[in-house]
Amino acid sequence: MNLLTIILISCDIFTTRSPEVPDRPSSNFLAATSPEILFNNFKSSIEEKVVENYIACFVDTSYLKKKYNFIPAVGSTALYPILNNWSINEEKQYFLNLVSKLQQGKNIELKLTNTQKNIFGDSAIYYFDYELIINSNNQLIGGTFKGTAQFKIFSDNREQWSIVEWQDIKKENYLCWSDLKGRTSY
Repeated sequence: MNLLTIILISCDIFTTRSPEVPDRPSSNFLAATSPEILFNNFKSSIEEKVVENYIACFVDTSYLKKKYNFIPAVGSTALYPILNNWSINEEKQYFLNLVSKLQQGKNIELKLTNTQKNIFGDSAIYYFDYELIINSNNQLIGGTFKGTAQFKIFSDNREQWSIVEWQDIKKENYLCWSDLKGRTSY
C-alpha cells in the first residue's frame, strides 16, 4: 500500500460524524414583514430566551430614524428610578439580566390576549392584555406579571416592522412588566 492510502484509511475522513447539539435553543425568528410576525418574534424570543432576537424586535435607527421609548406603568418610576430614561441599552440589559437569573430548566411563558389594533399604513398601534409567567424560585423575577401593553410600531426602510414605543399599563393589584424591568435592571 502506498503512504496516501494508509493515511486516508487511518484518518477515517470519509465517515460522517454525528451532528453537534446547538449552543442555543431553536428559534422561530423571521423577518418581521407584518405586525403579526413581529409579535410572534417578540413572544418566541422571550419564551426561547434569545437576547439577540428580542432586541431585533425593537427599532434600529440604521433603518428608521426614530428613538425607542418605554413608558412605564404609573407609579413604577417612584419604585424604580431607572425606568425614567429607558432606552434600547436598558432594554437589552434587563433581558440579559432576566435570562441570567433564571435557573437551568426554568421557563418563561407569555400570553398575549384581547388584541386591539389600529393600522395607519406604515405605522400601527397594538394593545394586548399580557400575562408573563416566569417559572423561577428567585423572588425578584419569579411569578406572574399582568397588565396591558400598548405598542407603537413602524415599518422601516427594509419594510420590516419594529417596536418604537411600548407603554405598560398596570392591571389591578398585579405586578406588571415595569416591576419586572425595574427589579432586574440592577
